[in-house]
Amino acid sequence: MDTIPPRVMASSPGDSVTNVPLDTSVELLFSEGMDHASVVDGLRIYPPPGREDFHWDGRRLRVEWDRPLAPATTYILLVSGTARDLRGVRMTVPFRIRFSTGAAIDSGRVSGVLRTRTLRRQTVPILAFYDTLGARPETLGIQASYATETDTGGVYSLTGLPVNRGFTIHALFDLNQNGAIDPEGDLIASYPSAIRLTPERSAADSINIVAVDPRAPAVLNGTIVTQDSTTARFRVEAQETSDSSLVRRVERVGRGAYALRVPAGTYRLRATYLPPAESMEGELTLQWQDPITVNPEEEYGPFEFVFGTVGTRPPEPGDEGEEEDEE
Repeated sequence: MDTIPPRVMASSPGDSVTNVPLDTSVELLFSEGMDHASVVDGLRIYPPPGREDFHWDGRRLRVEWDRPLAPATTYILLVSGTARDLRGVRMTVPFRIRFSTGAAIDSGRVSGVLRTRTLRRQTVPILAFYDTLGARPETLGIQASYATETDTGGVYSLTGLPVNRGFTIHALFDLNQNGAIDPEGDLIASYPSAIRLTPERSAADSINIVAVDPRAPAVLNGTIVTQDSTTARFRVEAQETSDSSLVRRVERVGRGAYALRVPAGTYRLRATYLPPAESMEGELTLQWQDPITVNPEEEYGPFEFVFGTVGTRPPEPGDEGEEEDEE
């Protein structure tokens, strides 16, 4: 089975080449036969020079445009790490080159790390928009001014940017896989302020972006404390305060730890002793005294419920943060 990722072996023009003629096309040589659609979908050039025309010859790809390149302009060409070979193996590592129709490559650079917990960090598009276009790109309906992708560690670097310009920086999680910015179906995580590049400060490092998946659950954890460590059964449940039908529960036998995964919201947390079916005892419920508001991907606790010896009354309300709520 082929598991070796394909790669771009050569390009024309090469990286950092200057004084490129305005009628230049770009040629790429891949290490093996590629899935054409995945390459075309993942190939971008910034700033966009016009409508692309793709010509394949085996492992070679030539890209032309319907108009000449702009004079004295630095271009960045990106092939996404999601591009696949004919067996479906992804490149994984994106390919980038910079070239200029002028005498020098623009010196602007913005770099940083995409920090996530549950979301992926690799091959995530990082978009740069001119700050004159507004703070939030999902309202623009236009193509990004510049873009790159993160590596396996979530690190990104936008190079060849013009100076004396300001940029807003965003990570795009294309959750509905339609290849466009869709505020209804995608997640956009943004750096909180615009980045201004100048000849004196042409590089901006540590522009780190934190992305939180709003669909991810929070975790409520804690312990059941009882002198019966082996046979007593307990149920811990969290009920959303504004939607009583939203309940998450877990059961355990004996004392020890518990964990509940719940959607974002505000919850009442309670623990109930469940006596054996043949027992004459009734259920005994303890409720945490305050509602608990939780956010996605966060962990809360520990919330400890002390039952003492099962079958006797629990501690009085106010001890160790619990209160009794008999039902």
